Amino acid sequence: MINRRKRRLALIAVAAVLAGILPAGLMLAVTYVQATTAASERLDQYAAVLENHADEIFGTAETVLRTIASTIDRSCSAASVDTLRKAVYNSLYFREAGLIYRSAVQCTSVRVPETSMLINNADLLIWPTTGIHIAAPDLTLEDEVSITVLHGIDRAPGVAVILMLNPRQLLEPARAAIGEQQIALRIERSDGRVLSRAGSLLVSDDDPASLISSRSFKHYPLRAIVAGNRDALIAGWWQNATLFVLLGLGLSLPLFLLLAYADRRERSMDAQLSDALENNELHVHYQPIHETGSLRAVGAEALLRWQHPQRGMILPGVFVPVAEASGLINPLTDWLMRRVAADLESGLADRPDFYITVNLSPAHFSDAELPERVRRIFGKACAARRLVFEVTEREMLSSSDDLARSVIDSLRRDGARVALDDFGTGYSSLRYLGQFHFDLLKIDKAFIDAIGTESITAGLVGDMVTMARRLGLATVAEGVETAEQLDHLRGIGVDYVQGWYLSRALPLDELLAYLAKR
Repeated sequence: MINRRKRRLALIAVAAVLAGILPAGLMLAVTYVQATTAASERLDQYAAVLENHADEIFGTAETVLRTIASTIDRSCSAASVDTLRKAVYNSLYFREAGLIYRSAVQCTSVRVPETSMLINNADLLIWPTTGIHIAAPDLTLEDEVSITVLHGIDRAPGVAVILMLNPRQLLEPARAAIGEQQIALRIERSDGRVLSRAGSLLVSDDDPASLISSRSFKHYPLRAIVAGNRDALIAGWWQNATLFVLLGLGLSLPLFLLLAYADRRERSMDAQLSDALENNELHVHYQPIHETGSLRAVGAEALLRWQHPQRGMILPGVFVPVAEASGLINPLTDWLMRRVAADLESGLADRPDFYITVNLSPAHFSDAELPERVRRIFGKACAARRLVFEVTEREMLSSSDDLARSVIDSLRRDGARVALDDFGTGYSSLRYLGQFHFDLLKIDKAFIDAIGTESITAGLVGDMVTMARRLGLATVAEGVETAEQLDHLRGIGVDYVQGWYLSRALPLDELLAYLAKR
């Protein structure tokens, strides 16, 4: 069957024969502009993701601070300190809460000093009685820094409550783009004070070779800035331009520009994703999972990558929601499962104990046919326990509990295992553990990042491991990035670990070489 992309190219070719000869130089200019526009749109998407994430964090901070302000007194009594500690304990975002009177810190959720700690930074002495003030950290310091969010108490002049958070959290949703492209991320206040930055040092705002996207926040005086190296973002445009030059021979300029504009502008993201499934633009990388004690690689998580021919690498955080909204999530997951099945039967055939984990969307649990498709695709691999399906806990299951339970139980009866992913980040974690049957518990990266810090969440990993052991669940820690984290996880009895400290996600051939070496 001729897909949409081939039909469009055929239309351009017919028009070219009818219209005449197209100047190759003008065509090159058009494709260059289009590639640059697509790169700018990608940066705009990253900026929008950063805005939404940061807006959620500061919105949560404002709500928590209003709650504290309505109940706390400035005496730093045991009840007041307990209120501060509960505010931090109930959130993943905040590492510490505190109480300020005039120009000194009276107490925090971590400590109650014998004498008040004077504040020298004037930016930390601004607190409105309505709304919040976001104080910028000193990002030139080598020690750990925090963003401080302040809220005044109108019934107690001179008194304010504060929350402190790690600046790195603001950039987490788009941080994967840094490693794959020359991109720099930044969130700053409207006065130019930087709250958080990360990314390539080769990119700067005043560099003419850079593309810049700036997005002002709707609810707070902040903006997200994403900058990228133009050449890196539009790499490969020459090959695309050459193809269109050959197709455009004989086409008049007005007709060609009209067709090119229609071809680029009228294609929706879901249409491009549908084309990608047919044109082998999707790839599978595997991130190894290791036994914590021996560091032996026992499995790997299958991760999708989309290498768009014009727009470059598109992150799963961008195209997976499109697939869910457009109904493409089932074809996309079926394609992934077929690739995993082929790799299990070929390159990984001589490793019968090595398993692969596949992520499932909440939409899959409204699909009673999923278990049958899994049987048809994987066959004996299910019975051999070479499959683990991960159910993310950040979103509520979209189907009824009975249907979701039926799907999970069917997968487990066929021999596959089911893991609860991103455990601890939502409101329904314990309900899920009580109502659904799981085999593994994946501890969210946010808790692993807290290891070795003074955050109250740093000790929760041990509690999760203890709870999982009582429930008969194996534990997997994701996002392990340091030797300190690995040693801590080994000490508290986490069963499995994965993360960049041990290995990044690898194509199949590199995964096989990695397994052979270890």
